[in-house]
Amino acid sequence: MNKVKKALLATSMAGALVVSAGYGTYSWFTSSTSAVGDIDNGTLSVNNGEAISTKLFSAAKFAPSQVVTGEFITLDNTGNLEQNLKLTYEASVDKASADPYKIYYMAFKYTAKPDMDELNDWRMAWEKGFFNGNHNPRSMGIAAASKSDMPQLPKGVEVVTGEVAVEEASSIASFSKSTASAAEGSKTFKIGNDEFFTLNEDEYITMAFDVKLDDGAGNEYQGAQYDANLMVEAKQTDMGAKYKNK
Repeated sequence: MNKVKKALLATSMAGALVVSAGYGTYSWFTSSTSAVGDIDNGTLSVNNGEAISTKLFSAAKFAPSQVVTGEFITLDNTGNLEQNLKLTYEASVDKASADPYKIYYMAFKYTAKPDMDELNDWRMAWEKGFFNGNHNPRSMGIAAASKSDMPQLPKGVEVVTGEVAVEEASSIASFSKSTASAAEGSKTFKIGNDEFFTLNEDEYITMAFDVKLDDGAGNEYQGAQYDANLMVEAKQTDMGAKYKNK
């Protein structure tokens, strides 16, 4: 009996030690914390990356001294990042040099969308005030010399206008900057890279191009076809950002 009791006692003590040891593993104070993070990338998009369906202009039976009035096209910052725009206007003539074709542009920047009637009113006022009813350097220079006489636009609307010059130069009245390089039968003009062509989120630029065939164009331009293409590229405004084709 004594041996049996001793064995039972030893067994119960061992159990007690196990239980005691088990309680001991939960006797220390503990604490923990954690943190999480996430980043949503911005989007850089002009017109949702889709081609502009409106033609810049279209005309037939064009002749020297005449002007083709272009259609309005709109550039929309459809992303959520500020962007710089570069516009590349390419012109070519199938039978001769593109030199006698003079290119004029007018661009309005805004956040509140105007309707077509408002755009046409702005255009008429600025063409009358800036181009003085003509498309030639003299009349443009006269208009630019008296900015106080320029038509007023609604608050928050900016405008640039002038001739896209062949040589590198600021346009009339320093409203924008443009440069160009020429090749036989074709020309490439780059417009932009300044503050006006920087679009914030939900900003728009609506612009139109007019083309004039110079009075000095000779018979070699009879039956000629003039083709134009406007490429618009957007890049971040951050230092070192590049356009897609670079």
